[in-house]
Amino acid sequence: MNEVEGMPVIDSPRSNRVPPPAPSVNGDLRDRVQKLRLSAGGAKGSRGGGVTWLPWLLCLAMALTWAGVALRTYRNAPKEADGGIVAASPSGTAAQSGGSSKPGTPAGTVQLVVKGYVIPSRQITVSPIDVGGKVIELNVIEGQLYKEGDTLAVLDPASYQAAVAEAKAAVAGAEQRLAAADSRRDAESPESVRKIELRQVSEELKEAKANEQRAKRDYDRFAGTSGLAVAGRELQQAEGDYKAAAARVKRLEATLDILVAGPRPERMKALEADVLAAKADVTAAKARLTNAEWRLGNCTIKAPITGTVLTKKAELGNLVNPMAFSGGGGVCDMADLSDPEIDLKIAERDISKLKVGQKCKIVPDAFQDREYDGHIDRIMPIANRSDNTINLRVKVILPKGETAGMYLKPDMGAVVTFLAEEKK
Repeated sequence: MNEVEGMPVIDSPRSNRVPPPAPSVNGDLRDRVQKLRLSAGGAKGSRGGGVTWLPWLLCLAMALTWAGVALRTYRNAPKEADGGIVAASPSGTAAQSGGSSKPGTPAGTVQLVVKGYVIPSRQITVSPIDVGGKVIELNVIEGQLYKEGDTLAVLDPASYQAAVAEAKAAVAGAEQRLAAADSRRDAESPESVRKIELRQVSEELKEAKANEQRAKRDYDRFAGTSGLAVAGRELQQAEGDYKAAAARVKRLEATLDILVAGPRPERMKALEADVLAAKADVTAAKARLTNAEWRLGNCTIKAPITGTVLTKKAELGNLVNPMAFSGGGGVCDMADLSDPEIDLKIAERDISKLKVGQKCKIVPDAFQDREYDGHIDRIMPIANRSDNTINLRVKVILPKGETAGMYLKPDMGAVVTFLAEEKK
């Protein structure tokens, strides 16, 4: 190494080949270099001492800056919690990675921070039940709270009213046929015979027996007077009267037995079968009437729950059909916003840190100045293979006096901070 004009120069084979610079240019370069050099002599007391200390002052400022960053990092340094590392995030929240809860973990320590979305615990699509038709009345307003049983819409009921009238007529006809079958069966049963009828037949039987005895005496008298021509003719007459009287007695006795015993069993079974068939017709007709009335009542669409209308799906004059698969089947979507939940996805490696009932804090993205208390309500029993996560639901506790849905709205983002619980 050689020193040329006060500057170190490295010897190289090519150094001899490079022509020396022009004097004027070399002089200017030498002056500039001398102004920037930090020579030992200048550090001890040269006139340019203020300019010489400037780089050191810059180094000192950088050192102080890095010291402040290190101190701040140390204060927010990773700390062990539940056997893992809780690292501070830029927003002031914390995120948990690895490990499990230790028995000595202080209650309320941040254990895990996860982003989720607000969902209602109950959300349903309101549609007509088994009926369709034109909307002739609509009382649906998005964002309005309705109580269970409030009328939301009314469909044209003309065809269903006609079905109810037809079913009522069918019931009346079936009931008339049942009454006729009952009358035929009762007319043949022994219980239907009146006492006066039995008495009448009994008296006629007594009279017939008396006539039989009288005819028998006449026959016996003429039978003992033989030899006379007149007596022969009278004997024949008396014999005929006696036989006729005896036959009448037998007929009346048979009639009385029939009245007491009733008709044949086969006849009674046939009549009983007619009655049962008529009863079945009445039951079927009443069932059709009930179904027709139920369908007519479904033309008035009522709120199935107490909740808020989220979306309106029909307008006045629309045709709605509950069997439609792609739209047109519902009137509106309702949800109970007084019982909100947070839907979360937890990594499989972190699910062991959480349990049902564990407390947490919820901060919505839209209202970061509001914080809600909550707890883990349920952990889903199946994992998502695609992203190795498990769904979890957090129940949000609304403070007293807060109107449901004022701040926490469905599908709104929220940050959930899970707090560790001290284990005994």
